[in-house]
Amino acid sequence: MTTLAPPSTSTPGPGLNGWHPGETALHNKLSFPAALATRYVAIENQLHEQHRIFHTSNLPFIPLTVVDGDGRPWAGIAAGRSGEIGFVTAPSLKRLVVKGCAWVGDPLFETLSRKEGLERVNERALTAGLGIEFSTRRRNKFAGSIRNVRNYPERDGKGEFEIEIEVNEAVGNCPKYINTRTLDPYPNTSPEIIYHVPNMSSTARLPDTVINMIKSADTVFIATVYTSTPSTASKFPSHAGMNARGGLPGFIRVSSSDGRTVVLPDYSGNRFMSSLGNIEVNGVAGFTIVDFESGDVLYLTGKARNLIGDEAREVMSRHASVTVLETTGYTLVAGALPVRQRPGSKIGRSPYSPKVRYLVEEAESELGQSTAHKAQLESGVQLSSDLAIFRFKVNRKPGAAPLHIRPGQAIVLDFMDWLGPPAYSHMADSAPGSINDDRVRTWTVSSSHEEGEITWFELTMREMKGGAVTGALFDILREQSGEKPGGQVAIEIARPVVVDIVGVSGEFTIGECRIDALWVAGGIGITPFLAMLDALAKREDVSGDIKLALSTREPDIMLGLMRDSLEILPETIRVAIDLFTRSPVNVSLAELQGPNRQIAIHDGRIGPDYWPTILRSKDVLICGPNEFGDAAVEGMQAAGIPNEKIQREGFY
Repeated sequence: MTTLAPPSTSTPGPGLNGWHPGETALHNKLSFPAALATRYVAIENQLHEQHRIFHTSNLPFIPLTVVDGDGRPWAGIAAGRSGEIGFVTAPSLKRLVVKGCAWVGDPLFETLSRKEGLERVNERALTAGLGIEFSTRRRNKFAGSIRNVRNYPERDGKGEFEIEIEVNEAVGNCPKYINTRTLDPYPNTSPEIIYHVPNMSSTARLPDTVINMIKSADTVFIATVYTSTPSTASKFPSHAGMNARGGLPGFIRVSSSDGRTVVLPDYSGNRFMSSLGNIEVNGVAGFTIVDFESGDVLYLTGKARNLIGDEAREVMSRHASVTVLETTGYTLVAGALPVRQRPGSKIGRSPYSPKVRYLVEEAESELGQSTAHKAQLESGVQLSSDLAIFRFKVNRKPGAAPLHIRPGQAIVLDFMDWLGPPAYSHMADSAPGSINDDRVRTWTVSSSHEEGEITWFELTMREMKGGAVTGALFDILREQSGEKPGGQVAIEIARPVVVDIVGVSGEFTIGECRIDALWVAGGIGITPFLAMLDALAKREDVSGDIKLALSTREPDIMLGLMRDSLEILPETIRVAIDLFTRSPVNVSLAELQGPNRQIAIHDGRIGPDYWPTILRSKDVLICGPNEFGDAAVEGMQAAGIPNEKIQREGFY
């Protein structure tokens, strides 16, 4: 148990005299409100008592910023040898004592083993730390200077040390993008340096192993430093910064053209811009990435710059603020971290994290198309209070290539110009996805288009509760139709709905001639199969056997959507529909059935006893909500259907 000294009686005060020139420059570039100009007072000159207890009693490791001889910041990792909590003590609210263990290759080890200059007040002594309790998303930052370095003998590739940190800045921080984890001590580590390249040549690329680790990360620790000038030193003294960014795996990208430029998107936060403000002035940063399962730690440092607005969008598709790190040095140490993610435990993804955005140069960002096409809403059919079909016409810019969509593919539409950006909000727990909403939406196209250029398409969609895009589209349709479900209604409004077609995505498609398939649809997940049925009804020289397992609360609507295609389906295609529902079926099944099409009604949901009735030779396509798809895959695997036969589509 850690014993704490009595609380300090010192009086807290502001840790800053104002935002330094780099922070102010970013505030102006991003048009932040004038009220933010005085928010620097939230950063205090000492820890709060609860933060003091937090750093000493809750954390198994702390990332610390250190500065190398070239003035480059690195994010090192301070931890105890055993990975247990309690390696930090706090004699006062202005002082932390870290008695830890650093491994060879960690920047902290390199800095403390060459401690010249750390005992003096200069940039080499500057440090900053970040405490994150990953199980609760609690997070607090501090900054100050390293004092009184004591090193102990190195053993097993690890060196023990004791340092004092004089704290002069502290602030509670936003938990918004932290991915939760359950971490356990892992004391028997055997760190091994895989790469140690402190200074890359001007043409060198990062190894594939390093790039893959960056692109699979969901957390990065960011080390920065602000260096004052003689004219600004009295008001804005030099200081270090440490922060963390989280997102979905893949949110950090690496340029494929040079293999060393790392791009980090900036998400909506507290708007202090402390880390990016340091980068704006000094133009350097350090990124450290941890693999919590293996204990591998990757350290990067290099030249950094912030890109805002059009400059950012030229680098990362549809993202208006990014930080670019041109890596000049890196180290990868395997098996180093003395804590690991508990085996079998799940990662809790932050609900605020937006979808991964790709670099403009990456093939994924283009999705096979470009914004050379626009879509204009022409008409709609309201099927129920929250289900409708929207028809768009396609406008192609002169000289652009024709648009093509295969049955089962999805179209990506950008509604930003039509809707405008969302209003700023720091937190919105009731609708976290609204915070970084880029107004880009993906829907599976429910009409089929196999011949020539696409000049129109239809989307069968459900209105999402609180959805910015679907809500606006359904509002227009309700106004035009008088809120009564029924036939097709032309959309005639003063400001037409015209949006960019970002691209076409997906490989969820059918073969050309012979088809032997099981289609599994959950509710609105029927949309790709509507396009496929429509395409098969229009094809010649096609044959096959299709079983459609459809689970729905709206059987009459779903059967109505398939009616036209089923009625003209070639006799060479046999379709058997197993419809699972708890709702009454009022349509005439006799009118829909025929020699090559049968419909069977089942009460309730698709159960595990259904999957053993499926022939293992069938190609399986699944589309529906995540839990529905998970249950279907698990049932099929238990029934012995080979994994290579199962294809699952994202639920749009």
